[in-house]
Amino acid sequence: MLALGVLAAPGAAHSADLGPSGAELAHYAAHHEARVGVLYHDFMHKETGVDLNAEYLSAWLAVGFRIPGLDTLGQLRPHIGGNVNLNGDTSQIYAGYSLTLNLTERVFIEGSFGGMAHNGKHLSATNNRLSLGCSVMFRESASLGVRIYDNWSLVATVSHASNGGLCEPNNGLTNAGVRVGYSF
Repeated sequence: MLALGVLAAPGAAHSADLGPSGAELAHYAAHHEARVGVLYHDFMHKETGVDLNAEYLSAWLAVGFRIPGLDTLGQLRPHIGGNVNLNGDTSQIYAGYSLTLNLTERVFIEGSFGGMAHNGKHLSATNNRLSLGCSVMFRESASLGVRIYDNWSLVATVSHASNGGLCEPNNGLTNAGVRVGYSF
């Protein structure tokens, strides 16, 4: 239901007493963002190490809106990114959409959904590798961020990838860590 309300919000934002000005929405949705960081790899502890993460959130095809009743701005933007595992275990590339909601001027939350492809094992014969079942999987993440300066942010993120039961086995892969973002 929340997703339907959020998706309906852009149309509602044109209402005289609910919405920001067109310039305010255009400015909010027009920012690209690049993020880099370090993530702890695999909470199942079958694989080890840390992942280097890079992600790009695009202003192209982005939608800025105000959420009625909450008086906060949000934006839905496409993203693309990747993780490289420094121990030679599963690395990934991913893409999808991220929904960012401002809690205050500086603090925001974010959720994302999309797909990912990886170089891990479909069926591992050893106990120190994940059995992911498929090469292409679903990926979602949740983040809490703080805008340190106008263009810079610090973002705590947890991400999970799973084949959704479409393939067997389905260990899934969960990573968590911290990233630094720069908006331009």
